[in-house]
Amino acid sequence: MRIGIVVDSACDLPKSFIEENNIVVMPISVRVGDKTFVDRRDPQETWSFYASHLDTRSEDHAESIPWTQQQIEELFLDRMVLEYDHVFCLTITSARSLIYDHANKASLNIIGRYKERRRQAGVQGPFSVGVINSRTMFTGQGVQAAEVIRLIREGGTPSQIGNRIRQLTEETYAFLMPADLFHVYKRASKRGDKSINWGTYTIGQMLDVKPILCSHRDQTGPVGKVRGFDTGVEKLFRNTAAQIRKGLKAPQVCISFGGDPAQVKSMPGYDELERAARESDVDILTSVMSMTAAVNVGSGAL
Repeated sequence: MRIGIVVDSACDLPKSFIEENNIVVMPISVRVGDKTFVDRRDPQETWSFYASHLDTRSEDHAESIPWTQQQIEELFLDRMVLEYDHVFCLTITSARSLIYDHANKASLNIIGRYKERRRQAGVQGPFSVGVINSRTMFTGQGVQAAEVIRLIREGGTPSQIGNRIRQLTEETYAFLMPADLFHVYKRASKRGDKSINWGTYTIGQMLDVKPILCSHRDQTGPVGKVRGFDTGVEKLFRNTAAQIRKGLKAPQVCISFGGDPAQVKSMPGYDELERAARESDVDILTSVMSMTAAVNVGSGAL
């Protein structure tokens, strides 16, 4: 059986990993001020976006625009139903985006229309799609997508893989270390999000105290505070190394950075993380942070 996977562009994975494993990416549009960009998970386009628009604090309006139900249906009917027999569609948490809702509704229409498309193309057999809410964001979603790929390689069936990933969505944690609280506070306040309040923002700017944020089971909020970005990064890396040694539910750790990913290896604590991963046969997948993520958390975040 041919099994494929579709993710949205908020899923932080290296471009090389996406291409090598034929992961299909649904782009998300990002509007900053009066200009709109398309996030295709292309590193060069993303770095250009960071440099030209992300640090412009005068731009009061910024938002991400998910694919519509119709766009998702067209992707599946024009391509996925012809290339695969079952497809997993893994989306950013439904608490932050309408992508899951749009994909879920699209899947119902796809099942009712795929037979004619396959018949016309001479493709035999049934087609099915599983839409999964990752219940997390960015690198957390990346871990789950990487696990789908690992299970496909091992010959897992759609039901086995689906059950495993739905279990994993309950146990996936994504942590964020912001470099600057401006974008986090600005975007959160626009959405009515209380993960960063005015007091936290003001004190943080004065004293360089930054929150470590966590996304887990559709909830996002602070789980700790540190003085300085490097201190926070080192704490995250050391804690992750310790968790690797205790044992992970899936043998992947995803890291994304709002800048050149090559810089991540020189950050404090990374050597210990890399050593723990190597000793435990855990893969570290490092990528540039998506436009969709960065427009909410600012450049330089990890």
